[in-house]
Amino acid sequence: MPSFTKSRQQKLNKLILFMMTLVSILTMSAISVSAKSANQQKFQAKEAYVMDAETGQVLYQKNGSTKRPIASLSKLMTLYLTKKAIDNHQITWNQKVPVDDQLRRMSKSYEVGGFRIKRSKEYTVRDLYKAALIASSNPSAIALGKLVGGGNNTEFIKMMNEQAHAWGIDATFVSSSGLDNTDLSKYHYQVPHTTSKAQNMVSAKAISTVAAKVLEIFPTITQWSKQPSMKVGNQVLVNSNRLLPGSAFYHKSTHVDGLKTGFTVNAGLCITVTYWHDGRHLIATIIDSNTLYTSMNKLISTVNQQYQPTKVALKSHAFSIDGHQLTATPKDPEAVIWQRKGTDGSHVTNYSATKTTLPITKGQLVGNAIVKLADNSSTAVVPMLAATSIKQPTKKVKHATHKTSLLKRIFGFVGSIFGGIYRLFVDFVKFMTP
Repeated sequence: MPSFTKSRQQKLNKLILFMMTLVSILTMSAISVSAKSANQQKFQAKEAYVMDAETGQVLYQKNGSTKRPIASLSKLMTLYLTKKAIDNHQITWNQKVPVDDQLRRMSKSYEVGGFRIKRSKEYTVRDLYKAALIASSNPSAIALGKLVGGGNNTEFIKMMNEQAHAWGIDATFVSSSGLDNTDLSKYHYQVPHTTSKAQNMVSAKAISTVAAKVLEIFPTITQWSKQPSMKVGNQVLVNSNRLLPGSAFYHKSTHVDGLKTGFTVNAGLCITVTYWHDGRHLIATIIDSNTLYTSMNKLISTVNQQYQPTKVALKSHAFSIDGHQLTATPKDPEAVIWQRKGTDGSHVTNYSATKTTLPITKGQLVGNAIVKLADNSSTAVVPMLAATSIKQPTKKVKHATHKTSLLKRIFGFVGSIFGGIYRLFVDFVKFMTP
């Protein structure tokens, strides 16, 4: 009997140990699942777009062509046009920027300021550029726009829309800062003939394209945009991009180095980032997301896992332009096309002329090399540049020969004599007629 009791006790101990082990495993599994769920929250955004910064190839899009408010992402166009004016020697980095009383008043606002512009100090283009980029200062962006627009805010807004039209992107601007007219009207910066609630309406594709143009004209802008903070004078500009090193949502694998955040009640939380993957600079935009930074990390991670770059060697190509044969060379010796992992990597390369008339100067863009994967899933475009110059052909003017000229003069002289005789005859008849 005691032996039976001991045996039962041993079995009971084993059962208790098994149950404790099972509970421990289930608990650890639950913790693991919970942690995994927290790190892999569902991607959430109303609009999203991911593209290669150089080739423009689209890697992901969700409602990418839908126009909607984009808040301070609008400043990217202002920053582009300011840098363009600098490159064209219309303004300089060290030039002092006039700031009126309304903009100084705006800079004091907690809601729309971002950088306090003091009456006792003067600010350069560089100062306000950094303030608009890093601290998303609305008055700084407006002041820069006015300077580029020759002192006229309305003229600058016109320039923004004209530039968008020239690029063929779907965007309508009423503000250089991204503020809508409900805020701008308080500071007398509402553009005439716009409604009281008008705001910038731009698609995720369009503002991503603007970001690519900014990188093209000002590639070192990321030396500023990747800084978590920066000083201008005695003020510290705090970067609201929480994907940068040292910030709460930083992931080492994403390699984010910019570029611009935005928020208004109508636009929601927005961001356009620049980041590196496999040696390529990419641009990703999310508009109106309640989980902005988590969703951006998820978006970048998903794209990185799904795509790999494939290099395609390019050659020179002869274009027929206005009856003349012109050799063009690719801007880059290789086209890089993003290929979805596990798909067919075969491709075709076509060439399309963009220039149809003369003259043409060496180095001018005359066409594109278009590389397309065989399954039509991806396309990369590389500019083709003229290898030589071709002048406008002079029109041949037919010069009259000396003989022809002499005959014309003789017949003209004879004709004038007979014309005179005829007029005398008519006058004589009139005279003799009763």
